[in-house]
Amino acid sequence: MDTSEPDISLQDEIKALRQQLAVLRFDISGKEWLTVDEAAHYCGVAPRHFRRSAPSLGLVPRNFMGKQLYEKNELYRAIHSSSDWITRGPVGAAPTSVPTPPPDGGRSCPTEAL
Repeated sequence: MDTSEPDISLQDEIKALRQQLAVLRFDISGKEWLTVDEAAHYCGVAPRHFRRSAPSLGLVPRNFMGKQLYEKNELYRAIHSSSDWITRGPVGAAPTSVPTPPPDGGRSCPTEAL
């Protein structure tokens, strides 16, 4: 029986453990109201960036028992109503927009007749 550890660098192992901890720390499934840290995690940004940017997006926290709480639906709306990501192409090319798929995955789009 081979009990040797897999060949993985210490940095890769630390990175994997941090990702696992983040998942455990921010289990927001089933929650409708999120703390600042949870809301930042949901939005994919750092808590400091979230605190600075939330007011300009119209995200206003509720004060409940000394905690700032954000409604998850409001976060979703802010993300969904934001502009499309603009990518830079090769030097000299015009910027292009990354298409955003419709919420229903395109099922409501009529198909063209061949």
